[in-house]
Amino acid sequence: MVFAVQCPEPKCRKYMLVEEEDRGTIVLCLVCKTPIRVGEPEPSETSRPIPGRRS
Repeated sequence: MVFAVQCPEPKCRKYMLVEEEDRGTIVLCLVCKTPIRVGEPEPSETSRPIPGRRS
């Protein structure tokens, strides 16, 4: 499975797709070569808990 990461460099901020096996590693931005630490993808809006609601 692939997922998107965004370059942290303020002048770049480009998105790129990385593979599942890249989790926990550092990849270089394809545009500006800034190192990007690949972690867990951010949860989508549908998977975030709603404050004040109980499951």
